[in-house]
Amino acid sequence: MSRDPEKKAPPAPHAQSGPASALTIPIAVALIPFAVSILGLLSVIFWLHWPLYTGLLIGWLVAVVLALAYGRGGRLVAVGSYQGARNTFFVIGILLMIAGVISAWFLSGTVPALIYYGLQLIQPTYLVVTAFLLAAGTSMVLGTSVGTLSTMGTAVAGMGVVYGIDPALIGGALISGAMVGDRTSPVSGSFHLVATMTGTRAEDNYKPMWQTGLPMFLLCIVLFGWLGYGLSANSPQETDALNSPMLRTITTHFQLPWYVMLPPLLVLVLAALRMPILRNLSLGILFGAVLAVVTQQATLPDVLGSVWFGYDLESVLHGGGIWPMFHQVLLILMAGALTGVLESSGMMSAIFDGLLTKIHDTRNLIFTTLLISIIMAGVACNQALSIIVPGRALRPTYDRLGVSPKILVRSLADSGVVVSPLIPWNLHGILCSTAIGIATTTYFPYAIFLWGLPLLTFSLSFRHKNKRNSDKLDKLLQ
Repeated sequence: MSRDPEKKAPPAPHAQSGPASALTIPIAVALIPFAVSILGLLSVIFWLHWPLYTGLLIGWLVAVVLALAYGRGGRLVAVGSYQGARNTFFVIGILLMIAGVISAWFLSGTVPALIYYGLQLIQPTYLVVTAFLLAAGTSMVLGTSVGTLSTMGTAVAGMGVVYGIDPALIGGALISGAMVGDRTSPVSGSFHLVATMTGTRAEDNYKPMWQTGLPMFLLCIVLFGWLGYGLSANSPQETDALNSPMLRTITTHFQLPWYVMLPPLLVLVLAALRMPILRNLSLGILFGAVLAVVTQQATLPDVLGSVWFGYDLESVLHGGGIWPMFHQVLLILMAGALTGVLESSGMMSAIFDGLLTKIHDTRNLIFTTLLISIIMAGVACNQALSIIVPGRALRPTYDRLGVSPKILVRSLADSGVVVSPLIPWNLHGILCSTAIGIATTTYFPYAIFLWGLPLLTFSLSFRHKNKRNSDKLDKLLQ
């Protein structure tokens, strides 16, 4: 359905809780693995400087110990861990393929050519807002943020470097635009997953999604236009961009015929034709490798070395590589294993059963939806689970309170779906940042579309204090 790997649906969140003799896990105990995982991730990022997967490894070990202590059994815990990890294999394949694509396209001259010719076509004063609009349009057609960023995001980010524009601003514009289609495109997996998990029809969900999406889209155009104009106009490299060190390096080391820019077009066309993403990216690597040999006179060892270890040319052009991604691979595996234990042991359902009985009004229900979805995006490190878990768990509560399920649709679309790329350890964030070579913590301040939507939806929740306000909103959404 979608080319974004993280949208491949994992098992149901409320899995079996073990044998009949197993003890019920209290909410306070079920929350411990979540808390430990978050503290572990924060510790390894800011203090210990260990690989990210070690933070989740600690959380997984705690979850395993608790599951065994409450009688879940070693077999159930092992199977849950394996099944959770197995659900990430496809995602890992995508991550490694994207890394290989980036390397091959650097070596073939594809990315350098896009940067070189793009600099001559796009005015630097409009580069930031153009990046946002191009990413939004591409993602609406393809329905995938990762595919959008891995095809045109790298080139635009490189152009921003040449013009001396802050990578944070370029990255924020690109990820904001890419998530427009990831959230709302009719061919997006997350769009249809939201509809499925909330029991709604996809064609009925455009209106509630665009009620918040359109204002943020227009606001992004204004802000990115203003910010981009101001920064590039003051940039000392603007008037001399074509003589920059990057372009001198490109023209010295690469042949730049027009056809070296064909690999991204091939990937875009095949994606639009619904070719499976792994096969599509494999062809992208193969096409790039052939161009590297024929056009740039690269040898086969050069190609294989670049795809495996990454590309680096005088520290001016660099990126990609399968080997540098293995820490991320371990992170994704640990995230899957942790999620599997939480689901199979019943800890996930124990938490939600306790929370939902305390919700009695629409405003708190919307806030809870936003909170659970964002927490799942952070703890489960998976965009799909930020939709599946709250969607399944909260729909009965929406029905109990008489709140339109379209409010649930909008709340999910405005929380975990768009917040996932802002979380450094979330696999969506890893894929997006890998595609454009800009860290999530770098582009976060300018990812206006991503953090603006949760704030807008939260502010709108104050309008829904009782059933009467909910009924009025239901009429507007019909």
